[in-house]
This record gives sequence, C-alpha cells and structure tokens, in this order.
Amino acid sequence: MFHIFKSFSKELKFYLLMNSFFCFGSALSGVFQSVFLWKMDKTYSLLAYYSLYWSISIIFSFIVCSWVARKTSPMITMRLGFLFYLITYLIILIFHGTLRDHIMLLGGANGLAMSLYYVGVHMAVLDLTTNDKRDSFLYIQGVLNTVGGVVAPLLAGILISQFHGMIGYYVVFIATCVFFFISFLVSLKVKGNPVAPKSYFWDVIKNPTREWRRMYVVMFADGIVSGVYWTFLITMITYKVAGGELNLGVFNTAAEIVSILAFFVLAKFSSPDYRIPIFAIGAISILFGSVLLSALPVLISLIIFGIVQPVASNMINTSMNAMIYESIEKDPQYKEKRLDYIIIREIPLGVGRIIGVFIFLAMRKYFNIEQLLPISFSVFPIVYVLMVPSLYFIWRKD
Repeated sequence: MFHIFKSFSKELKFYLLMNSFFCFGSALSGVFQSVFLWKMDKTYSLLAYYSLYWSISIIFSFIVCSWVARKTSPMITMRLGFLFYLITYLIILIFHGTLRDHIMLLGGANGLAMSLYYVGVHMAVLDLTTNDKRDSFLYIQGVLNTVGGVVAPLLAGILISQFHGMIGYYVVFIATCVFFFISFLVSLKVKGNPVAPKSYFWDVIKNPTREWRRMYVVMFADGIVSGVYWTFLITMITYKVAGGELNLGVFNTAAEIVSILAFFVLAKFSSPDYRIPIFAIGAISILFGSVLLSALPVLISLIIFGIVQPVASNMINTSMNAMIYESIEKDPQYKEKRLDYIIIREIPLGVGRIIGVFIFLAMRKYFNIEQLLPISFSVFPIVYVLMVPSLYFIWRKD
C-alpha cells in the first residue's frame, strides 16, 4: 500500500493531506452534531427536517456550483466548500439557543457547502486517477482520512463531557472551524485542472453512456439510504445504546480503528473485477449488523456493529463511487463532459434522499418514539441488498 502512495504526484499528496485535515475537523463535530440537534426537542423530527432541507439544498446548489467551476475551476469550488462548512458551524454557534428556528438556514448552508466541496472532490478523483488504480486510491484516501477520525471522536467526547451543559459542544464546533480553515490553506497547493466552459448538460441527459443510464436507479436507491441512515440514524442508535457523549466518542474511535484496518486489507485486494462481490458482502453485513443492534440493543451487539459497520460502509461506498466514475469514463468525451455527469448524478441521489426522509416521517405516524429508531434503523439497509441484482446486470461481462 505504501509503495502505491509513494507513486502519487506531489499535487495528489497535498490533495490527500488537505482532505485529512478536513476529515479530522468533520470527525470532531460530525457525529455530535446530530446529538446536539436531537437535544433541542428530544424527538427525531428536527433531525429529519434538517436532512430534508440539506437534501433539497444539495440538488439546487450543484447547479450553481457547476457554474462557479466553469467560471473558475473545480478546486476553487472545493475551497469555497471549506469556507461554507466553516460558515455552517458559525451558524450553529451564533444561533445556538434558537437554532431550531433556523434549521432551514442551517440545512441550506450545509447543502451548499457539501455541493461545493464534492464538485471539487469528484473532479479531482477523475483527473488525478485512472480506472485500474482508482479502487486502491480510494481505499488509501480512506485510510488517511480515517486516521484523524481515530482521535477526533474520543477527543470531542472527552471535551463535551468535561463542560457543563452545551458548552463542550461549542468548544468542539470552534475547533472544527479551525481545521476547516487549515484545509483551505493547504488546498492552495492543489491547482487541479480547468473544465470546458461549454456545458454538455442536456447532451448527457439525452445521450449518456449505457452504464450511466442504468445506474440512475442505483443512485436513487443509494440516496434513500444516505438521506436518513448515514445522516443521523447510526449516530442516534449508537448514542442511545452507548449512553452518553463520552461513550459515543469511544465507540466511534474504536470503529475508526477497525475502518483503517479494513481499508488496508481492501486496498491490497481491490480490483475493478471485485466491485460487485465486495458491495454485496458489505450490503448483507450492514443489514445483519443493523438488525442485530435493533433487536438486541445491548453492549455485545454494539461491539459487533462497531466491527461490521466501518468495514461494510467502506465496501459499499468505495465500490459504488468506483462504478460511478467508471460509467462516466465510458463516454468518449468524458473529459469535456465529466462535470456535467457529476452534476446530473445529484438529481437521482438528491431525490432519493428526499424520498428517504419522507419515508422516515411517514413511519413516525405508525410507530411511537421508542419503536421508530430501531425499526427504521433495520429497514433502510434492506435497500442496499436490493441494489445488488441491479448492479450485477449493469456490470456483468457478456
């Protein structure tokens, strides 16, 4: 794995360092942001509406971000993403006491930040890697991004538990802002490649690659899960079972250690030919872990889930992203059209996120507050298992 890292260009190494700082800052606050919002009303409605506004914002923000990327460069949009992530946490700090009245503003700002950041991320991965080595790169990137996550959740949990009331949260959020600013400074070392000023948006809509057209349903299904399951369900059920911020920090630190080990192993055996089997194993594993923790919310189940979840999520997300990038590269004009593909991807993904939130809100009418969390937590991962046959038929070799 290390010999692969040494072969990377200087610019690519700065890109990985930049994302490492960003992920450390995100790991400090990300897992506790959901708990912070939950404590404002002790229900899951505020979290669901935050996810809804965030999902809607992403869809519309990507259109603006593509315009900015064409006028400047994708790396400029990534730098703006760092700044808007910083602004997101400043909104939390400024409106802390009345944040529930500004949840639309918070969700909108976070959606814009994510859109700006990921336009740069996706374009950088396409520009700086090739399909045959992309899986290895994504796993190595995962290792570097996760290293900070080993220390950050535990450090944040300790800080929060040491202060009275919500003061610890504010200290952690301020620290996150500092790391986002450092990420912005390091990003100045990464130039990136400009994109064609001409938009091929409608051409990609009408005449995409065969694989891309068939991936729409897969991206939509992925959005259904990501809009709820990854956004707040994992955090809330582990918080409930672990019991408190410090224990949640310990759990996430342990999970990140497992994640690093998984990245090392997966990077060694990664190959485009193994993407679907790896995705399938990850999908079945995450469903098993979720059902177990929902049915038996005890320490041993939490430990098993803490081992299964980071491994399975790496298998699912890396395989999914690699397949999406490959479906873009199938286009003979992908260098000119790659930005439009990235923007269009957010349409089925964003609609899926919104549908996922509405499904969760609908479930709230049929289950009481105690049943809602474990039942929804075990239902949403089923979607990943249902995606496996579709992926097989899209990518099977004739």
